[in-house]
Amino acid sequence: MKRLLLPVLVVLTIVIAGCSSGGSSGSTATTGVEQLRGYQPRPVRSVGGLELNDFSTVASGVPFNFVAQPGELLFVYFGYLTCPDICPTTMTDTAAGLASLDPALAERVEVAFVTVDIERDSGAEVTEYLSHFFPSTQTHSLVAVDEHQLTGISYKFGANWNVESHEPGAAYGVAHSGGMYAVDDTGSIVWEWPFGTNADELVALTESIFASTYPGG
Repeated sequence: MKRLLLPVLVVLTIVIAGCSSGGSSGSTATTGVEQLRGYQPRPVRSVGGLELNDFSTVASGVPFNFVAQPGELLFVYFGYLTCPDICPTTMTDTAAGLASLDPALAERVEVAFVTVDIERDSGAEVTEYLSHFFPSTQTHSLVAVDEHQLTGISYKFGANWNVESHEPGAAYGVAHSGGMYAVDDTGSIVWEWPFGTNADELVALTESIFASTYPGG
């Protein structure tokens, strides 16, 4: 069965190349003094009511809603564990950006990884994968119970993925968009940025998001 999700996206050009190493994509948004990668979705996308099982702390999984802790940000990514380049590059860049960020801000960021390869990726494996990149950052290992649930979640975010048609047990390819989403403590997506955003760009981006989302905080 071929699975393909293609909601319409505004401004952002999606990278969906089967995790082949291509260039980065996306747009920039100009704020007062700098140009930032990505954009603020309009109209605002609310994802706080969405729920997936989180296997980061409990082996059997616990319900998780896409809402940051008060005054914090939740970075959400859709990928898969055997992705050879886009996913590990994004995780590496994100981890390096958080490590370079002011510690007082870095501790207010959590990272959620939603696997789009639910046939092969278990919650325990996602947790182990994330531990190599984020040993000091709170992470969430999110696995849908079935394709229908995954489709509903990814559609609300505007994330794209495709699993090649294959026979049970046969090898298959996976393609997915490479963007990252920042969600605030109301469950709103406050920024989206493309694959290829490096650590320095992420530092500036995160500082700007905090300043605009929690002014004075």
